[in-house]
Amino acid sequence: MRFYTIQKLGPKRSLTPEGFLLCQEVPVARTGEMLYGAGEVPVEPAHDGLIRISRTPEEVFRVETLASCEGKPVTLDHPQDFVGPANFGQLSRGTMFNVRRGTGIEDDLIIADLLVTEAEAIKAVQDDGIEEVSLGYEADYEQVSPGRGVQRNIVVNHVALVERGRCGPRCAIGDKEPEMKKKPSFLDKLRALMKDAEAEMETEKKTDDEESEEVEEKKEQTGDSALIKTLMKRMEAQDALLASLATLVKATAKDADGDDEEEEEKAETGDDILEAEQAGKLNQAEVDLYTGDSAKTILSRAEILSPGIKLPTMDAKASTADRAASLCKCQRKALDLAYQTDAGKAAIAPFIGGMTADFEAMPVAMVNTAFMGASELMKALNNGRAHASAAPTKDFGKRSTVADINQRNREYWADRSAK
Repeated sequence: MRFYTIQKLGPKRSLTPEGFLLCQEVPVARTGEMLYGAGEVPVEPAHDGLIRISRTPEEVFRVETLASCEGKPVTLDHPQDFVGPANFGQLSRGTMFNVRRGTGIEDDLIIADLLVTEAEAIKAVQDDGIEEVSLGYEADYEQVSPGRGVQRNIVVNHVALVERGRCGPRCAIGDKEPEMKKKPSFLDKLRALMKDAEAEMETEKKTDDEESEEVEEKKEQTGDSALIKTLMKRMEAQDALLASLATLVKATAKDADGDDEEEEEKAETGDDILEAEQAGKLNQAEVDLYTGDSAKTILSRAEILSPGIKLPTMDAKASTADRAASLCKCQRKALDLAYQTDAGKAAIAPFIGGMTADFEAMPVAMVNTAFMGASELMKALNNGRAHASAAPTKDFGKRSTVADINQRNREYWADRSAK
């Protein structure tokens, strides 16, 4: 399906002539394990109070499940009641369409396009950063054991725009292009200065003929003095230009020296931006990444990425921000250790988009995305190996009866008596 748009807001976002927001290739659901609290689903919780529900590819990509997504409304957060004819006008903020299964690294995702048509919802996405999505649906649940179950017969009712979705940051609207003001470099400043100088010289050139006539007249009238004054004036202008260039070079060199000194100072004291962030200076949006259900699995995922990693002990009395900083630091360490192995590098590389694997310098959101995605890939790979290496159980020989055992005992003791 193709839409007519007039303005490109980013790789995955654009505006229609009416001002509707078109969000393309949005992951709206995934396979795998989901965490629920006691009472959220009809499955008995485990001793830790959590319920782990598995969504298999066979259920998520069922023909009926994908068809139930098509044309369903977009809502701003999950409504208390499912969307129906009676409340559609009140709750609907747009439409979900072009639903399909992802390909390649995204083959565990349901992908859809969203057309957001209501002003408040458009503002929430564009200005307030409400970008994650969560499906609202009905399903049957089959308990496998206390705390574990399987989801079946999924039928979707709506897709909600939420701050934190159960599926995590993989299920979110693609980022818009950042509006960044580039700091002018030395070459930019030099070009601007030279451009002004060229404009001034062009203006002088246009009046050269007039000035030449004036100089000749002055020369005839007063000799060489007028000519000398004119030449001195032009030399002063050239000196001013050279002085401006010299000032610019000195200022640029001073900025560079200042930056170097600042970097050296940070290296000596260890007080750089990243260290401050790891010490707890995460903004609220970054702290929120480590307060949802997915944050509870970070320590176990770190062990999957880097077996044997020494994990931090979390203080139950620590503040939310301090705990978030510790979890982020754990993710960075696990990614760094895993990337040094071939298997870890293969799992992490798709999530860092060709960037240098400097996990200490990566933004928090990218670290979290790479960590979650790579650990999921490693878990799937480990599970596949476990199944592939499982040895079949075989029965060798026939079963011994009581009579057989007694007969062997008699033969044994008879043989000993003979000796």
